[in-house]
Amino acid sequence: MSSRLLSEGGKVDAAIQYQALATPAPGIISRYFRMDKYCKALFIVIVDTLAAAETCVCNLMGAVIRTGAGGAAIAGGTCTITANINATVVTVALTAVAVGATLTINGVVFTAAAAPDFPNLVFDQAGADAVDAASLAACINAAAGQAALLAAGGHITAAVLAASIVTLTVSDAGVDVMTVVSSAGSMVVATVQALAYIEAEDTAVPTVLTEWVGIQLIGPATAHASVALYRGGEARYTPTQQVAASDYDS
Repeated sequence: MSSRLLSEGGKVDAAIQYQALATPAPGIISRYFRMDKYCKALFIVIVDTLAAAETCVCNLMGAVIRTGAGGAAIAGGTCTITANINATVVTVALTAVAVGATLTINGVVFTAAAAPDFPNLVFDQAGADAVDAASLAACINAAAGQAALLAAGGHITAAVLAASIVTLTVSDAGVDVMTVVSSAGSMVVATVQALAYIEAEDTAVPTVLTEWVGIQLIGPATAHASVALYRGGEARYTPTQQVAASDYDS
């Protein structure tokens, strides 16, 4: 077992502290970080408060000086977080849910009816909103609901944390994700947390001698985000050795 610490193999920085994406326009741009001593840079993004159809665009930025003057997006270094798709925490707000309304989590369909039937993924919509929310959460957490979700590829639990709002959480963020869709406006889905990352090679930076990278986030003013940066990776230059035979004794 290696005794080398993770912190000894790379550099960790806070690229963007947790803040709203409202200003400055366009979006938020982090400080720029030098790449002359590193082979790779990994920006890890955490976004919250995305309503249906809202997005957060993450762009890798490159500049030739520390201040970022003249900085520009690096071609191909971009990804987009879309609300309620591959999220780690999601809320569902229930209001006067009708019979037949459905909530689909990773392809598993939970249906509203006048009486609950948890083995068949049916929850009760006959009571007040808070009661309906409790029934939906119980249906998701029931044995049949959990078995169906696990078969669909992830462990997801539900809890009613505030009146008629059900919060869905994956058990292992970064391993499990969930895509949640409602069939009706009576169940409003929103993303509370989603993760993304952009990994950059040193060769992607425009200027070799003065290499600086940053990240830009563009999203709705009501969304919030933070970004951590890890710089490290393999040696900057690795020769390809051509030989007649070779072996490695591990």
